[in-house]
Amino acid sequence: MKKEINKNKILNDQIITLQNDLNIKNKNELNKFKEVLTKKINEFNKDINQEINKFIDSQNIRDENNSIEDNDVIQLYKKIDELNEKLSRYPFELLKGEKLISVIFTSSDEKIHHSIICKNTEKFIKLEEQLYNYYPEYSESDNYFMVNGNRVNKFKTLDENKIKNSDIINLTKIEFENMIYL
Repeated sequence: MKKEINKNKILNDQIITLQNDLNIKNKNELNKFKEVLTKKINEFNKDINQEINKFIDSQNIRDENNSIEDNDVIQLYKKIDELNEKLSRYPFELLKGEKLISVIFTSSDEKIHHSIICKNTEKFIKLEEQLYNYYPEYSESDNYFMVNGNRVNKFKTLDENKIKNSDIINLTKIEFENMIYL
């Protein structure tokens, strides 16, 4: 009996180690994604500055007929820097028709109350994965989600599930031990 208990303890320790490794892997992937986005933003800033310089050169802004003040050029660069700084604050690239929304997750056992910012075109399963990063104990159970009285299809986008900004999404665990099998 002691042998079985020790074997069970070793298996439980291995499970915990694997769960911790998975959490580290997810964090590493998020950091890599952040690095890629930062690199793209920096490339975008560089391209903008190059295009402005090309435009200035092609328009011969400094010739006698159309001279502008150095102050105007400085203001233009300040405005560009301000816009670039605003862009760098957001880890999302929004395409046409996309918008940022915030959804709020709660659980029927009231242990979850968590907000996630996402795009309206994201698949719901991606948000579920993010939620499980914060609440890993729920990733080990079978769950379903409800929003505005409708069950969420995990493989559809938020728009397809008719999920809007500030909607509250309720997670419910499926309890198998209470089910009667015929």
